[in-house]
Amino acid sequence: MTETKSQNSFDVDAAIRKRIIERAKVINTEILTRFSLAADDLDNNQHRAALGALDGLEKQIETFRSLLRLIET
Repeated sequence: MTETKSQNSFDVDAAIRKRIIERAKVINTEILTRFSLAADDLDNNQHRAALGALDGLEKQIETFRSLLRLIET
């Protein structure tokens, strides 16, 4: 009985960890895309557009950081 509980707990933990990593990857891609857009805007002398691309980026970075901390332990 204990082995079954331990195995089920491990499976759930692994599934949660996998889901967290998948979400972190999505956010990472979004962050990199926004930086790329900002760089393109700056190359085209569109500083206001670059600012728009970066708007709200801090929140995404904080979410990304929080997700990584969840799987740290």
